[in-house]
Amino acid sequence: MRVAKKLALIAAGYGLSVGGGIVAVAVNELLIPDDIKQSSGGMIAFGDMILFVLVMGVLSLAPTWFLLKLCVEKAPRTLLAAELLIAAIGPASWLAVRGMAAGAGPPNLPQAFSGVLGLVIAFVAIPRMVFGPVLLMIEGATFFLARERLTRTLVAAAMLMDLIPLSMFALQLAAATHR
Repeated sequence: MRVAKKLALIAAGYGLSVGGGIVAVAVNELLIPDDIKQSSGGMIAFGDMILFVLVMGVLSLAPTWFLLKLCVEKAPRTLLAAELLIAAIGPASWLAVRGMAAGAGPPNLPQAFSGVLGLVIAFVAIPRMVFGPVLLMIEGATFFLARERLTRTLVAAAMLMDLIPLSMFALQLAAATHR
């Protein structure tokens, strides 16, 4: 099978994943009573968003596996470079958000740079932090699909860049629940 046909099938798989998420939300909307829809519209919208993301995420596991297999076969260096770049953004994102939450920041920071920093945190750092567990799974699948020792070593290092901040966050949550 040619690469173009494989990519088309993978894209169709992602399209079906989105369609499955939309169907799940539509079915959920039909099952919610009208009085709850009227009184809790925001909560229902948030629940619909979570349901959509979960269903689409589960349904997109298969196309993602095939896309990773194809990338490992046809463009292993590009895949490795992308994974390493995205993994390197992870610890920087955690540190930036933690520093901003603590109120740390240079007092002489120009206003333009301060605004850009806020946008970077909102549109890069926080989505990257949320995407961390998913990237960890993608890196794990790449680790098992790759055959070269150097590639596996670099992917393992990328996995550590995600695993360490996530572990520290989990430990902090566990400590907070026991206080």
